[in-house]
Amino acid sequence: MDTKKKILIISPSAKSPFVRSDAEILAKEWATEILGVETLPFPRKIILLWRLFTKLVNDEVLMVLMYFSVPVYAPFVVLLTKLFGKKVAVITGGYDTTYVPVIDWGEMKVWWKRLAQRIALSLADLVLAFSEFSKNDVLKYARPKKIKALYFGIDTEYFKPKGKKEPLAITVCFQLNATTLIQKGLRTMIEAARSVPKASFVLIGQVSNDSTMNEARRTAPPNVIFQDKFTPAEELLEFYQRATAYLQVSAHEGFGIANAEAMACECIPIGTYATALPEVVGDAGFLVPFNDVPATVVAIKRALASPEFGKKARKRIIESFSFEMHERALLAEFRSLLSP
Repeated sequence: MDTKKKILIISPSAKSPFVRSDAEILAKEWATEILGVETLPFPRKIILLWRLFTKLVNDEVLMVLMYFSVPVYAPFVVLLTKLFGKKVAVITGGYDTTYVPVIDWGEMKVWWKRLAQRIALSLADLVLAFSEFSKNDVLKYARPKKIKALYFGIDTEYFKPKGKKEPLAITVCFQLNATTLIQKGLRTMIEAARSVPKASFVLIGQVSNDSTMNEARRTAPPNVIFQDKFTPAEELLEFYQRATAYLQVSAHEGFGIANAEAMACECIPIGTYATALPEVVGDAGFLVPFNDVPATVVAIKRALASPEFGKKARKRIIESFSFEMHERALLAEFRSLLSP
């Protein structure tokens, strides 16, 4: 291993669990460094490019890996790196490479951001999308030299069932606010809960103190619980293990990591069409149209009455989305990219 030259990983956050996990995988064969944009002083984007330029001049960079193609700096990162003859890979497939008109959500609504993505993703040597669905999103705006779907991997030794399931349906959202209330289908879940009074519904995530969420709390039925705090990994695992159903009735999902983690714990998934969730759920759960409360109610009742789907959900994750499969695929792509 060349200990001087590193794979420089540029990510909006250096704390992202899946970014850190991929860095650890790549570190088995190459030195790695994560540069989190949020850690940089103002003006962050200018400092990012200066840091990158300095590392390239000092010949510290083996290649650059961007986690998410953030339009405001992605094309400049790619152009600068290519100017020094280094390769660039991008792992992406969420908010940065889509636009969902029904909820007016996604970076690709703006023309200059679409242009920025066309430049960045078309010049990158490798683009790895979170799913086939995400890959198709990318192809709407750019024509990369090489693009493949690379599914996330789930640690099925950590995420595993334990104890008895309860009549409990959960969802996980980092921040519950006016945007995610719609985009993540939280409002649909709250409304559906009214028709399933014998089950409990827990929304896991911190709730913003705005008028929309205050109203959502006030009008929610009594069987809906807002967790409203940072939930440590151990406590989240306990929720997965207790819950019978996991709801991810979103308008857009590039993959749905929490959904897959829950499936590994034998939660029965309820997802939405027109997202990546059909790829993950397969025939191990239930799919509904976005923003369709009656269909969601039917799916919840079916899930609560079909405990055999839990084992089917875990089996699907083990067979199709294991951490080992992700690791092998990621290393194979980078070996190919960095081979002489």
